[in-house]
Amino acid sequence: MEFSSNLSKRMKTGKLLLALLATTAIQISPSFVQASHAQQANITYAIPAGSLGAVISSFGDSSNLQILYPADLVRGKRSAGLHGSMSKQEALSRLLAGTGLSYNFTSANTVTITDRVAAATSNVSSADGSIMLETITVSGALNNADKPYQTSGSSSYISAEQIQIVPPSSTGDILRNAPGVFSSGNRTGQALDVNIRGLQGMNRIATLVDGAQQSSSAYRGYKGMSSRTFVDPEFIGGIDIQKGPPSGAQGSGSMGGVVNMRTLNADDIIMDGKSYGVKIKGGFSGNSAKPREYFSPPETEAPRFGGNDWLNGNSNIGSIALATKQDNYELVGAFAYRRNGNYFAGKHGEREVKRYSFGGKYNWGPMSAYRPGSEIFNTSQDTKSLLLKGKFNFDHDQTVELGYIRYDSKYGEEYGDMNNPVAIGGWPPYQANLSRTKSDMYTAKYTWNPEENDLINFQTNVWHTRLNDNWAAIEILTGVPGDTKTDTTGVEVTNASHIDSDFGLFDLNYGATYSHEKTVQNPGTNIGMEGSRAVGAVFANADYKPVDWLTLSAGLRYQAYETRDNSENSTIKGLDGSRLTPRLGVTVEPLDGFQIFGNYAQGWRPPSIRETLFNMPGLIEPNPLLKPERSKNYEIGINYLNDNLLLDDDKLRLKLSYFDNSYDDYIVRTYGNRAGLPYPYRVYANIDGAKFKGFEISASYDAGMFFADANFNRYTNVKYCYAAKAGQNAECNDGTPPDDYQAIYVPPVYSGSLTIGARFLEETLTVGGRVNFVGDRALKRSGVGMVESEWRSYQVYDTFASYKLNENFSFNASIENVFDLYYLDAMSEALTPSPGRTFRISATARF
Repeated sequence: MEFSSNLSKRMKTGKLLLALLATTAIQISPSFVQASHAQQANITYAIPAGSLGAVISSFGDSSNLQILYPADLVRGKRSAGLHGSMSKQEALSRLLAGTGLSYNFTSANTVTITDRVAAATSNVSSADGSIMLETITVSGALNNADKPYQTSGSSSYISAEQIQIVPPSSTGDILRNAPGVFSSGNRTGQALDVNIRGLQGMNRIATLVDGAQQSSSAYRGYKGMSSRTFVDPEFIGGIDIQKGPPSGAQGSGSMGGVVNMRTLNADDIIMDGKSYGVKIKGGFSGNSAKPREYFSPPETEAPRFGGNDWLNGNSNIGSIALATKQDNYELVGAFAYRRNGNYFAGKHGEREVKRYSFGGKYNWGPMSAYRPGSEIFNTSQDTKSLLLKGKFNFDHDQTVELGYIRYDSKYGEEYGDMNNPVAIGGWPPYQANLSRTKSDMYTAKYTWNPEENDLINFQTNVWHTRLNDNWAAIEILTGVPGDTKTDTTGVEVTNASHIDSDFGLFDLNYGATYSHEKTVQNPGTNIGMEGSRAVGAVFANADYKPVDWLTLSAGLRYQAYETRDNSENSTIKGLDGSRLTPRLGVTVEPLDGFQIFGNYAQGWRPPSIRETLFNMPGLIEPNPLLKPERSKNYEIGINYLNDNLLLDDDKLRLKLSYFDNSYDDYIVRTYGNRAGLPYPYRVYANIDGAKFKGFEISASYDAGMFFADANFNRYTNVKYCYAAKAGQNAECNDGTPPDDYQAIYVPPVYSGSLTIGARFLEETLTVGGRVNFVGDRALKRSGVGMVESEWRSYQVYDTFASYKLNENFSFNASIENVFDLYYLDAMSEALTPSPGRTFRISATARF
């Protein structure tokens, strides 16, 4: 339940009006409010019948209002819904007709609902004459969890509660509740490298924190390259995931999707009814051992055994967050500390896997050189994070938001071909030096949204990130330094307009975006890169609703880029280009809460700095012929939302979608003579394309005492299209390109999760379980047998419980991998087994 913390002051300023209402039991005339809001335009509503609380919630969302009322006030009451074009005041009068309830605008965007008859007895006056209200329900706040089920296209939302229900062992675990979304190399360091529907790396997926891009890339040897974004899960308030080419300001230069992680705000910290808040959390877990000092091959030391202990002091987290929310401003400050040692693998399950070898044959062999139950080297971390945010309101319709995030982590990270039992020249398991990552992120946002003008909803975002990323293990093993410094700056300007005409409703969204990225890797050496890339875009999108049940959508996006080499040993000055991409969509709503949608979108991704400029003389050379990637994305699907389906106040949410995505001029790493160049060195080059088809399902059901969430992804067709030799015609194959070391991008043929739980003792106790299930790789490898990363299909079971002692204290406990399964995560880079059975317990205090 979200709550506006300026409610206290609003209650004081309006206490005389509320006291009069309570003592006289007379409804305030809506005409009084209408007179002060005469300039507001009508809004068209299409809200289905249901419980009064659900209808009020939908009305609040549609009207951009916060609606305050005692929770018991609407219990058991029904509403016929709301249909047609009318003012907010007329809509409120219709919603409350015959209920015995009345409303009052306490500000331009806040409405209080009261019982005309019972107000005098249900409210109690305090000594200073102010009104003491019972528990207040706030409606009209944006329900992010419902947004994917109201969006005509593929999107997902992951809440902070879903992330923390079984706290993540590795950062990539935060994505488990989104179908078709993985973090590749999840156990290899603490970075996120997001894969959405088979697309990954090199800015194909825009991975953002509070709308800002904070990422770098690292050379992974025989595993190609890795994109890297860093964030502390303790700071995440929610994750919005958009799949496919971006349509708005965020994600310019990407092609496969946008992942935006929102950090904590005041509402995540402050308790209901208060204007100040403190949130303190501490916890620890087992299955962890402090890493021993670094030692290098061949002076290796065998991994330890005996993990999966109940609890110990080698893995703990702690955080403190403070916030205040006043009429004109809100402030947030938070600090988080996270430390864990090396974890231990599970003890049970199959160790053998079917893997490709040279000669086109498949043989059975160990998934990893690590044995079941052993310590997994290089999985420790010691991370400190700081968050500062402020939001300032001016004239009720203008806001300025400022933010700063500091991330500082020392962590274990394995070389990509480490622990491979069949690798040529591979290394056995050993403890390496710890990597070090530091980042600073600055954000500023200005919003102007005048209540009386539907043509203006203006936003400007400015952000800058600085990331220093040192991968310690790579230099010891290969002699290649692992230092990368990346500075990225972005500016976004957008406006949204709503037009209610005689011909129907128009919603317009348009703007421009620009970002500049500067990267330096291994300065002073001839191995690495030093360059910059600028990407700009202008875009316009329109939704047209001629009738209540039909929405037509269209958009255009023009993008351009320029990459320049700033190194002294430049062999290529850079690349540039531009393209116009369209998008079309149609949504039909034959029944309230039921949508059928179809979308077509083109995408475009310019080559990254690394693909354009990375240079290892004699091994990898820049390619002056490299072209941007292009995509065509088709999607059809349905959304379904229904409240009070089986029980009063239950909620069912369902989303089904089928996608057919093709990518032209797809960029892989190959040999120059295969790419039409006059030398045999490896290069980044374009192949004819790649294709990914499949379907996804997301569903949730909440009946109060019982809840369930499920997601499922299944690929029906995955192909890569390439020519066997330069000059030959391309053919589509059921295998990855033979020279491409980045075939780890291929996701599992199916994946999903199911979470079920129940609430007891007046919802103070919650218990439940979760299963994550993953299939084999969707597409076989072709060649490059020494860099295998194969996994077996697996199912991992977790359990969780939470207990709310009172409004100030709560406790959480979980067991990850209950059956202590030995398994390798899908899309692993190094062959690093995942954690075995892990117990966790934490306590949270809020004041």
